[in-house]
Amino acid sequence: MKKTIFAVTFISIIYTACVPLRSIKYLIPDSRDSAIFNNQTIQKSANPFYFKPYQANPAYAALKQKIDTSLIDTKTSAFIVIKNDSIIYQHLSEDTNLQAKQPSFSISKSFVGTLVGIAVDRGQIKSTNDLVIKYLPELAKNDERFNRLTIQHVLDMRSGFDFNERSLNPFSKIVRSYYGADLKKMVSKLKMKSEPNTVFEYQSLNTQVLGMILEKVTGKTLDVLLQENLWQPLGAQSDALWSVDKEGNIKSFCCINATALDYAKLGRLYLNGGNWQGKQIISKKWVDATTHPDTLAKKRYKNQFWATRDFKYFPDSLSAIKQLEKEHLGYPVERNNDGRYFYAKKVYDFKAQGMFHQSIYVNPQNQVIIIRLGGRQKELNFHGFVQEIGRSICK
Repeated sequence: MKKTIFAVTFISIIYTACVPLRSIKYLIPDSRDSAIFNNQTIQKSANPFYFKPYQANPAYAALKQKIDTSLIDTKTSAFIVIKNDSIIYQHLSEDTNLQAKQPSFSISKSFVGTLVGIAVDRGQIKSTNDLVIKYLPELAKNDERFNRLTIQHVLDMRSGFDFNERSLNPFSKIVRSYYGADLKKMVSKLKMKSEPNTVFEYQSLNTQVLGMILEKVTGKTLDVLLQENLWQPLGAQSDALWSVDKEGNIKSFCCINATALDYAKLGRLYLNGGNWQGKQIISKKWVDATTHPDTLAKKRYKNQFWATRDFKYFPDSLSAIKQLEKEHLGYPVERNNDGRYFYAKKVYDFKAQGMFHQSIYVNPQNQVIIIRLGGRQKELNFHGFVQEIGRSICK
C-alpha cells in the first residue's frame, strides 16, 4: 500500500512539474530543441551583408579533399570556411541549406559577452571591475562573498558560484535551466562555493547573470539588445530565434537559433577589431582585451570566448620548466592524466564554442573564419580539427 501511494505521488509530481517532465522526455539536447521551446524572434537586417558565395577553386582542392574525407559520418550539418570574406569551402548535409536555422547552444555566450562590451563602451556599465551587486543588489544577502564578485569574474567564468554544470539528473539545476525553469528565480537564490577569481569553472549561470545585468542597465530585453546592437548592424540575412524559459526570460547562456552565415558575422566582427564596414560596433579595446594571445594562453577563456590551446608536452616537469625559461615564457606547467607535463603555448586564434562542437572559429593571422554546426559524435576531435584547418590556410 505504501509503495502504491509513493508511486502515485511520484508520478503526480512529475506530471504536474512540466520542466522535469520535459527534461525526462528529451533529456539529451539536440538540433531540434527550438521546436519544443517558446522563442523570441530576432529580426533580420534591412541591409544584409553577404559573404562571397562558394566557388570551386583549384588552389583549395587539397583542403576540400581533406575536409570532405574527415567529415564522413560525423553528423556535421554545416562546415563552412571563410577567408577574406569569401567562402572557400562549404559542406552542407542533405537535410540542411544555408537558410536553415541551427542551434548555437553555448555559442550564445559569446554574443552576450559582446553585448556586455557594447554596454561598457556606452557607459551603461561603468566598468567590468564593478561589483555584480551594484547592479543586482538582491544577491548580497545570499553570501558575503558577493561583496567581492565583479562582472569581470563572471565574464571569465571565475565567479565561484555553487552550481554544477555537468549533470544528467532531470532535477539538476543545469538541466532545469535548459528545459525552462524560472531563470530569474534560480539566479536570485545563487550562493558561492569558493572565493571569486580563485579558480576557473565553466558554469552557464554566469552568462545568465550577465544577461540580467544587461537588461537592468539598458531597460531592454536581451533579444531586443541583440537585434539592435548586433543582428541588424552586422547585416543578418535571416531572422533568428532565442529561446525563453517558462516565465518568458531569455536563456542568456544558450539557445540562439540562426543560420551558419549569420553566426559567421560575429567572427568577422572580431576579426576586424570590432569594426563593421567602417563603423565601430564594439571598441577595439574590448576586442583586443578579449583576444590578446597572452591572455588566451594563460586564461583559456576571456569575456565569454575560448582560446584554442596549443600544447607542448614533456616527460617531466623539470624539462617543461627549462623550456619555458629558454623561451622566456611564464606559462604554468600542468600535469596531464597520462602523467605527462605540458604548458599551453601562445595562440592567436580563438572561438565561440557550444555543445556538440558547435563553433565559430577565428584565425586573425590567416584571416579565416570557420563555422561548424551539427550533432553529437565521437569519431572526430572537432576542436583540434578546426584549429588544424584554420592554421593551414595561409594562401
